[in-house]
Amino acid sequence: MLRKLILFLLPLLLLSVPMSLWAQEEILELDLESLMEIQVISAGRKQQNLMDVPAAIYVITAEDIKNSGATSVPEALRMVPGLQVSRIGSSKWAIASRGFNGTFSNKLLVQIDGRSVYSPTYSGVYWDVQNVLLDDIDRIEVIRGPGATLWGANAVNGIINIITKPASDTLGGVVSVGSGNHEEQLLNFRYGVQLSKNVYGRFTINHIERDEFRYHADHSDSLDDWRMTYGGFRLDGDINLQDSWTLQGDIYSGREGQQVYPYWTPESPYASTADDRINADGYNLLARWEHKFSPTSSWTLQSYFDFSDRDEIYVGQMSETFDIDFQHRFQLGERQDIVWGLGYRTIKDDFSNTYMVSFLPKSDRSELLSGFIQDEIRLIDDTLWLTLGSKVENNDYTGTGYQPSAKLLWKPTPKQSVWTSVSRALRTPSRAEATSLVVTNKIPLPPTYTTAYTMYINGNDDMDAEQVTAYELGYRYARDSRLSFDLSLFYNRYKKLTSYSYTFLPSGLPASIEFANDMSGHSHGFEALLKWNPTDWLETELSYSLIRLSMAMGPESQGSPSVMDIVAEKSSPQHQLFLHGGFKLRDNLRLNLWGRYVDSLDVASPVAAVNGDVVDSYLAVDANLIWDITENLELMLSGQNLFDDYHLEFINEYFTPAIDIGRSLYAKVTWSF
Repeated sequence: MLRKLILFLLPLLLLSVPMSLWAQEEILELDLESLMEIQVISAGRKQQNLMDVPAAIYVITAEDIKNSGATSVPEALRMVPGLQVSRIGSSKWAIASRGFNGTFSNKLLVQIDGRSVYSPTYSGVYWDVQNVLLDDIDRIEVIRGPGATLWGANAVNGIINIITKPASDTLGGVVSVGSGNHEEQLLNFRYGVQLSKNVYGRFTINHIERDEFRYHADHSDSLDDWRMTYGGFRLDGDINLQDSWTLQGDIYSGREGQQVYPYWTPESPYASTADDRINADGYNLLARWEHKFSPTSSWTLQSYFDFSDRDEIYVGQMSETFDIDFQHRFQLGERQDIVWGLGYRTIKDDFSNTYMVSFLPKSDRSELLSGFIQDEIRLIDDTLWLTLGSKVENNDYTGTGYQPSAKLLWKPTPKQSVWTSVSRALRTPSRAEATSLVVTNKIPLPPTYTTAYTMYINGNDDMDAEQVTAYELGYRYARDSRLSFDLSLFYNRYKKLTSYSYTFLPSGLPASIEFANDMSGHSHGFEALLKWNPTDWLETELSYSLIRLSMAMGPESQGSPSVMDIVAEKSSPQHQLFLHGGFKLRDNLRLNLWGRYVDSLDVASPVAAVNGDVVDSYLAVDANLIWDITENLELMLSGQNLFDDYHLEFINEYFTPAIDIGRSLYAKVTWSF
């Protein structure tokens, strides 16, 4: 491992050090303009300069996505400091911020253009159906830490906000075709046009086919091949200087394989294995209207409808979400900038119950009412700001909850900012935690062993919301557009985390296992990022993150064989190191190297805990070469996991065996017209 790390770091050091000496005079002549012009909206629900944001935020630009060689959003997210991005298989990912990773990381809120893609069924994100065309993305804003004051429940440990480009920025056509050993087919098409004087539109379609990897246990084919077709459109228009509107929508259809083990049936007392084909289909439609009174005063009305239909061998699920959101920003006096809003969401679901997994009732409808307000107060001109706010939500599971925050930003110089915050955030129980019934095991009974005692996990409709109180401290420095540094420290206290409650028969077998709120604990750590571009032809980025978690079970769980506290502590890597080097070899030729070290996972999931499986630490290196053959024709050669044939990144906690992630090589040609 050490030898691989040295081989990766040495070329960057040899190239960057002498060139930095040659470029010192040029560096001193640069200013802050390029960094100061980076605008974000996720931290304050308004346009802000990155240097003025009192939060741990990282922005992935469209140029970053292109240079990464990523073929999906999760791959692009690997570059975010402190974000744990683990690939489970060809189509499955575990992505979390500041701990508690899993197939459904339930403390991370993900949005696409303001539309939440957080699944209410299991609490988490189905990353396999978030197949946004990467060329359409303007930027991805990632906040590590709570954002519940503005965005509501489930934004406990972070927010991922994917923002696509306006249609006016995507005029003309783009066609790209790619293929490789794992990325078997990458087909993308986009065409944008000006429909009238003030109306622009685009249409997008893409299709991916990805090959399977291999099982960790016996190295056989993992049967997790993945096919997905996606289509989308976006229309943007201006009514006048004050009013603008957006209408956009997506539709997708996908098929992917998985092996389910253990697979339980009513006929047999023993576990079997089932080869399954997942069918995942859906569509959404979003409309937004914005009225601007002035650069600091406006209101926005947004509404969307989202339909998803997912069929797996152990359960089928259909959900319909309708959401409407109003937001108003205005200034009060000369020193206060206020943002407030109201929201309403209704979710209707329907399940195809099976012997293994069932939901009671089979169909249900839930509602969410919310309101928020945040006031940014300028205490000292251009130097000190205090931000206070809170969100109030009422849902059908836990009633009314409050999520306040207080933030302080100090800018001793234009090149530096220091910020601190304290926040409270909640996570609402999922439908599965409240109303599901899941077969977890069957124990054959003597003397014939043809019958069995069946063990279930029962939902609990009395579950409370999980709680976190987060304390953060950050420092941001930008000497110029070539050198910047970002540091974030955090300490989180958690209460009422999800656990299991057991009752036992006289024989010692569990009479029942039920979801409960009997785990608490804390986490602490930091994330550091250094960006250094010593010359015009070399860009470097180095980040390191550390996290430690400590969990404990409460009195209700004493004596119960729960592993959830162990999993919570040991399912996130303590150490992560990330390094990027971008080399401009010629005006039309660029080389990108990406390296990441990820620490071991002693217990990735309950399945790993039972089996004693460990995810070893690994060093992964990606590289790509981008050649602009002509002004309109580009060739990319890309390789991922170049140092390893295969390595394990995570162990799924839901019914599927561990899968090794293999080396991937592909070529892609892009034509613009």
